[in-house]
Order: sequence, then C-alpha cells, then structure tokens
Amino acid sequence: LEALLASFGADPVAIHSLYELPSFVTGDLVGIALSRSASKARYVPLAGEGALGEDAVAALKGWLEDPAKPKVGHDLRDQETLWLRHGVELAGARFDTQLGSFLVDPVRIIPHPLDQVVREFLHRPVSMEKTILGSGQKTKRFAEVSLDGLAPWACHLVAAIAEMWPLIDARIDEEGQRDNLEKIELPLSKVLAKMQLDGIRVDKGALDRLGVEFEARKGEVEQRIYELAGKEFNIGSSKQLAEVLFEDLGLPVIKRTKTGYSTAAEVLERLAEKGHEIASQIVRQRALAKLINTYTRVLAEAVSPETGRVHCTIQQTTGRSGRLITTDPDLQRTPIRTEDGKRIREAFIPRDGWVLVSADWSQIELRVLAHFTEDPLLIASFVEGVDIHRRTASQIFDVPEDAVDAHQRNVGKTVNFATIYGQGATALAQQLGIDRKEAKAYIDRYFERYANVKAWVDRTVADAHVHKYVETILGRRRYVPELSSNNFNDRGYGERIAANTPIQGSAADLCKVAMLQIADRMAAAKLEAKMLLQIHDELLFECPPDELEPLEALVRDRMQHAIELRVPLVVDIGHGASWAEAKE
Repeated sequence: LEALLASFGADPVAIHSLYELPSFVTGDLVGIALSRSASKARYVPLAGEGALGEDAVAALKGWLEDPAKPKVGHDLRDQETLWLRHGVELAGARFDTQLGSFLVDPVRIIPHPLDQVVREFLHRPVSMEKTILGSGQKTKRFAEVSLDGLAPWACHLVAAIAEMWPLIDARIDEEGQRDNLEKIELPLSKVLAKMQLDGIRVDKGALDRLGVEFEARKGEVEQRIYELAGKEFNIGSSKQLAEVLFEDLGLPVIKRTKTGYSTAAEVLERLAEKGHEIASQIVRQRALAKLINTYTRVLAEAVSPETGRVHCTIQQTTGRSGRLITTDPDLQRTPIRTEDGKRIREAFIPRDGWVLVSADWSQIELRVLAHFTEDPLLIASFVEGVDIHRRTASQIFDVPEDAVDAHQRNVGKTVNFATIYGQGATALAQQLGIDRKEAKAYIDRYFERYANVKAWVDRTVADAHVHKYVETILGRRRYVPELSSNNFNDRGYGERIAANTPIQGSAADLCKVAMLQIADRMAAAKLEAKMLLQIHDELLFECPPDELEPLEALVRDRMQHAIELRVPLVVDIGHGASWAEAKE
C-alpha cells in the first residue's frame, strides 16, 4: 500500500470511500478505491474479506492528510465526514465532480448523483450500490459481498470519476466558475463535513412526550370533525373529504380540480374564514398530523443511539438557487411561528454545561434586492433602519407610516416578499384573500413607489431571455430552460425564476462566505464552540459559557460584513438552553 501511494507522486488521484449504509456518520468504513487514470484503479479493503487492518488506515491517514497529494472525488463532503470519524482530516481536495457538475448547470440533473453525472459527461451507465447490495428486504451489507465482487465494482466507480473530472474541470472554466469552486464550495465542504459529524443534541424523551400529546389532541379534533360531519370517514382521503364538505354539508365550492372538488389548504382556510367550523378543525387536524409525522416521529427516530444527536446530511447540490438543504432528516422545515413549533425546538439542546447560540440575518433577501436595484427608497429604508414592511404599506395605502395599522402592515409585508418571488396579482390575491383587481392595484402602486425595482426586474428577465441564465452576486449561474418553452405558463414560471434567483442565490452566496469566514475565525481563536446548523437565514452554534462573548462578536462581525452591500446587514443574536430559548 505504501508503494502504491508513493507511486502517485503529486498527480491528482480519484478516491471513492465505501461505508455501510445508510449513514456515513454511523456506518462502518469498508474500504477505499483509488485511481490515477481511467484505465487503472486499485481497491483497498479495510473491513470484511481481505481487510488490511489498522496498518492500512495508518498509511492512508498520512496520504489523505497530505495537502501536497491532490485528491478528486464525488461528494467529498460525505467522505470527509466518514474519515473524520476515524481521526483522518482529508486535505488536498483538488476537485469534486458533484460540485463541479452543480456549478456547470445546477438544475439539469439535481441532486447530481454519481450515476447521472457519469451518464451526463461520459455518456454511459455506471453500476451503483443496488447492483451488488440489492434492494428492499433483501439488501445486503458490504461485509456480505465477496472481495471478488466488491473490488471490481469499486474500481469501476473510481475509474469513472478519474475519467470524467478533467471534462467537468474544463467546463468550470468555460462557465467562469473557478472561484466559486475553489474559494467557496470546496472549502465549504470541509466545514459542512464537521457540522455533519458534530450533529445537534436532541432530547428524545421530550419529543416522545410531545408525540403522545399531539396524538391525543389529534384524536380529539378528529372526533369533533366526525360530529360536525354526522359520520366517520377517512379524513386523509381527498375524495371522501370533498364528498362530506361539498355534497353532504353543502359548503360553497371554492376551487375545482380535474377530478372534482379541491380540498387544498387554501380552500380549507377560505372556508374557515367564512365561519365553517369543520374546515378550521380539518386545518388543525392536518397541522397536528404533520407535526407527528414530519417532526416528532421522524426526529425521534433520527437520534443516534451512540451520540444522542441528530446527524443530518447538508446538501450543497440540491437547492436550485444555491441554498444549502438539510436531509435525513430535514431540519430546515422545523416550524418556527407556531407555539407547537416552538415546543419542538425546545427539544434541541446543547451538550451539558453549554449553550446554544442563534444568529439570524434580518430581511436578508430584501436587503439584497435593495443592493441590486439601487432603489433610493429601499436603500434609504435600510440605511435609516425603519420598518420596511410598514414603509411599504405606507406607500401602497398612501397613509403616514405612524398611521399604518396591523392589517396594512401585513399587506405591505406580503407585497414585499411577493416582489422577491415574482408573484403576480392572482397569487397575491389568493394569499391575501382579496380579489385580483385589488391585488393588481397593490402591485402597481408598489412598482410606482419603488420604480428601480420594476426596472431591475424587467432588465433581469430580458437579459435572461437572451443568455438563458441568471447570475448571483458571486457570478454563480442558474440556467432557466423554461424561458425557451412554447408553453406560456412555463415561460412565466421561468421569468419568476429569473427574477428570484439573483436575490435568493446571492443570499446563499453571502451565507456561505460568512460560514467560511466564521469557521476560519473560530479556528484561529482556538474556540471550542461548534457551528451546528444553517437553517434558512440562521446559523446555530453551541459553545461553553465562557466563549459566549467572543463567539457572538465574531459571528456578528462576519455575518454583517461577509460581502459588503449598498445597505447594512443586520443580525439578531440570542442564546439559551434550547433552540427555542436562543431564538427568543
């Protein structure tokens, strides 16, 4: 093995590490495949048949940690997490074919899995895990596969990586994405690997108790629904629910689908607003069912018995705009605004004796919009530190800011965000529960007052029609194939993407730069504190109490100045004994 590693010299070497499924955080390390060229690859077994043992891991450690030995891989972030578990800190990452494919065209083959990237760039299929492990109840472990079966397969994969990475690397230069790869995404994968390994502590007992309570409340709500309906039925069946609401009870039909009556959330909410109790009870029942199925149950099952923590995967190549996405489980969907959502966040706790720290950008996307549009009213609002939603309401309703009431402010807030997401009058009308004519009047008045915003949106969409892509503040591209569609609705969707992606994508750029700078500053200051999660516009940390002051100062400074905009960035920071308390 030592001779093999020495023979590589300073040439880039493709690596592909194998671990027992389902998780790189808990699954045993099985082996590693190495390839310098498409025609030659070697497999090093580290567990199971033919395992070389600890001496091999020690030899690999020296090579993997040597920054002068360039490595290439697919999804290096997960491999870095895997090796960190074994005391090896991967260095010398030269290229990641998953990140490269994403930067070349983020949308085409999301989430850029190895088999699809190989098919895209080498125009041939490649066999993945199911080929040798099987699927369903008959799924085997790698340890059960003979070395004669495992080694050729692993070499086949790593040789494909070795063959295709120069092709993707050339495309990176063609698309002008070199800096985004080498200065942002590759370094960030190391930060995310550590975050994945650290995970976040969760009080499983608290989640279990919440689950029991939510089940009891759901049962009570369901009984009330049956009373109001005059019979029991399957509430989860859209067909049966529609029959009860619109045929048995004769409620007004709000919206139809191709197959009958719509029972979508907005329909039920409209019916509830009209005073129909059964609709409001169904909304409650659905909310409780989601809390149980999506949060309490899934989160409790995701707690590692070894660490007592939840270790999610942080995806770099899933968010079309460049946003980071958490999966297995998806912690970004943990509810924020409801009291029940707050109680779920109370179950997220720090390690003993430490505190959680939450740092949240205030209205980051609206501030990015102000930066791009250079709209004088938007810029003045953020420079002066006024309530932007109140100011927008003042402009829309033509009343003094101090006379804006709660309803008007909510309209102002909704219109502000409708601008970012490219909503038209129809969507805004549905959201506000008003007619389309009134919604269009709000939008027209908004663009009259914020004229630069309208000009920027029109210019951005027009440029996108010409170039077929849009760019973020760091020049990351998103191609918009919908703009070339013959379908009017598809083109409209493409135009909304074109207007929104520079805003949302630039907020993602800003967040990534801040995370990199914070990680560097924390390491330089030798802080024990850990960066745990990135959730929407929020970063979550845990730290010992004596590091609270320097950590908060460091985090605030980098989040506010990671990328300088034409308007100030504002960060709200809190800490506490739970995620909920840190957010208060």
